[in-house]
Amino acid sequence: MENKQVVLEIDTQEVRSAQTAIKGVLAAFFYGTCSLSSAFVTKILMDTMKFDFPIFIMVIQMLFTVCTLELLSIFEFIDLPAYTIKRGLSFLAPAVFYGMNSVLALTALSHMNIAMYGVLKRCVPLFTMLFSLVILKKDLPNRFTIASVTLLTVGCVVAGYGDLGFNLTAYVCGIGSNFTQALYLLLVQRYSEHHLPVTHILQLNSFNTLPLLLLAAVVNGEMTTLATYPHWDQLSFYLLFASAVSVGMLLNYSLFLCTSLTSALTTSVVGGLKALVQTLVGLFTFGGVSHNLATYTGISMNVVGGIAYIWARYQDNRSRPGRLTSLKKVMSFSFLNSADQGKEPNGHIHSDQDTAKHRHGSSGCENIRL
Repeated sequence: MENKQVVLEIDTQEVRSAQTAIKGVLAAFFYGTCSLSSAFVTKILMDTMKFDFPIFIMVIQMLFTVCTLELLSIFEFIDLPAYTIKRGLSFLAPAVFYGMNSVLALTALSHMNIAMYGVLKRCVPLFTMLFSLVILKKDLPNRFTIASVTLLTVGCVVAGYGDLGFNLTAYVCGIGSNFTQALYLLLVQRYSEHHLPVTHILQLNSFNTLPLLLLAAVVNGEMTTLATYPHWDQLSFYLLFASAVSVGMLLNYSLFLCTSLTSALTTSVVGGLKALVQTLVGLFTFGGVSHNLATYTGISMNVVGGIAYIWARYQDNRSRPGRLTSLKKVMSFSFLNSADQGKEPNGHIHSDQDTAKHRHGSSGCENIRL
């Protein structure tokens, strides 16, 4: 009896590309929403409630994240391996830069109006673009991308020059935050290439940064001055504090999710969009913005540069399709010879290894690629 096999390879690259793009867009939107919410809730807590303890906020946020993940694992909502020193050391570098960024960003936010903070944070794509050349071995982007990033960055400088409420500490911390944020985003992107689940990355990051943040809170004196805070007896404080911690945990999850599904550069672009909305809303809410020509010129340059940058990245992605790995479904159908025409063919699906065997080791095997 002669068996004749026809192997059909269906290239579903376009389907996968569309699905991946949709997931990336949703993850980016989720990250942008969480980031914007976190900035405003934290600003209210630190500005309105005068709770100027940024490192302590991060300590509680990391502790809350660790407890939440462990509880979800105990009740089998997620599959989470136990934290080990070996696993922790493998994620040490991004966790250190994450902790530094969190402290620097919150310190800058506590000493700067939220509109100018948003303008300053839109410089992150510049750092990300430069560091990606070294860390991820990326090529230089096109001229339009470089020009848009330059305009965006110059706008930050001009707006900062016009800020009459200029605070050197706030701007130094803000620039340092951009530096460390770009580094940890790129390191997370490189780490996520090992296809590690986002919950695992979040677990390693939380465990690693918790002792570092605790040490920083002790060194800078926050832990000793907490007792002097005057609003411990107010319910509104606890509601705001719980909201800031919860939204902060969601922000971390959405950040790692967006970076894993897209890239560090895309995540920084989404952060730039968030910062744009944050700047516009901040102009009319918390106040503190210097209303002069330099401020509005700088903000306008920043906005135009941000929009041009997003357009440049979109055009760049369109000009380089097919960068995703093709996903192929291989189906093999065995047909009986003419002596058994009265029987129905037996259709079954082979794995890639089985398909390779049929291609090279079976007689009468035909490959048809669609």
